[in-house]
Amino acid sequence: MFRAGTDLVVVDVQVVDRKGQPILGLAPADFEVRIDRQPRRVASVELVRFDQATPDATPPVSAAASAPSAQVRYEDGRNFILAIDESSFHPLHAMAAREAVRRFVRRLNPADRVGLYKYPVYGAELVLTTDHQEVLDRLDGVVGVLDVPQSESRLTMSEIIDITAGDRDVLGRVAERECPSAPGLCRKRIEFEAQSLALAFEGQVGQSVQGLRTLLRALATYQGRKTLVLVSGGLLAGDRAGGRPDVTDMIGQISRESTLANVNLYVLHLDNSFIDAFSPKGGGARASFMRDSQALGAGLERFAGTAGGALFRVQAGTGDYAFDRVLTETRAHYLLGVEADPADRDGRPHTISVSVRRRGADVRNRTTVVIPRSSPTP
Repeated sequence: MFRAGTDLVVVDVQVVDRKGQPILGLAPADFEVRIDRQPRRVASVELVRFDQATPDATPPVSAAASAPSAQVRYEDGRNFILAIDESSFHPLHAMAAREAVRRFVRRLNPADRVGLYKYPVYGAELVLTTDHQEVLDRLDGVVGVLDVPQSESRLTMSEIIDITAGDRDVLGRVAERECPSAPGLCRKRIEFEAQSLALAFEGQVGQSVQGLRTLLRALATYQGRKTLVLVSGGLLAGDRAGGRPDVTDMIGQISRESTLANVNLYVLHLDNSFIDAFSPKGGGARASFMRDSQALGAGLERFAGTAGGALFRVQAGTGDYAFDRVLTETRAHYLLGVEADPADRDGRPHTISVSVRRRGADVRNRTTVVIPRSSPTP
């Protein structure tokens, strides 16, 4: 998180190794911070840990010590917000997602606060509570309401993207498949159908984005570190220039909202496209399966990337591995006291990057900072 101080800006940073274990023992000299690509001095480092309540757990000791190391502060509980996109799951898949989230909640420390938010239609006031049973009970109400637009021409997601991007070769192949006796006559119909389906998908993405924006605005009013765990079956996005659905602006909107909300973001893509492709309704695997699957996760990948979050893609199994990583990685984080340049304090967005001088370290932090204008000296 970022907040203005008299001399320093506090930067909330997560540093983990390849296994997700927090890296401990880092000092100011181990960090490099740049605002608008210009180096800024790290004046102080504080390590915040949440694992003192579980003495039997293996401590996250992945780092070589450096001197002087960070001061350590222990806190009792973390803040988790579980956001489930009901519009991205079929009812059966929603049940599997619900059970994965249930197992995650049961593993939280008693002092951890957790809130459940289901969207885009049923989002309600967000409440963080240590009453984990209340959250478990509310999980029973999570359902799947995915409504995939139907295609007369059996267009796949990748074909929609390619045709709307103006790919005449793909349009011709679809016309040969659907109208082998007179492919030229149905080209216009197929092209129009692809545009209509793309528009329908963009509408669905827009609903999900609006639900997320509502949540992020609410989170902006909560003080302290907040970990947002977004659980979704996918967010379709065009993966080539000119291809639709075009969700670039929508992804930019929620990325900016996440910056203002100061959230530590995890995106869990529970990808069921493989199961759907081999289901009776899916008609068996298609040659475009892998491309369709990637396009389905493209929106989530862009959101995680632009917001400085982590993306975990679960294509089979329960998703427990991804939830385990969330629990492990959030056991500790750093607060950096960074000296801002007077030019940074203008109330406008600035890019920020943080790196550490440790091999194999994965550093996560917000990608944008807004530092309020300096108050005039009386």
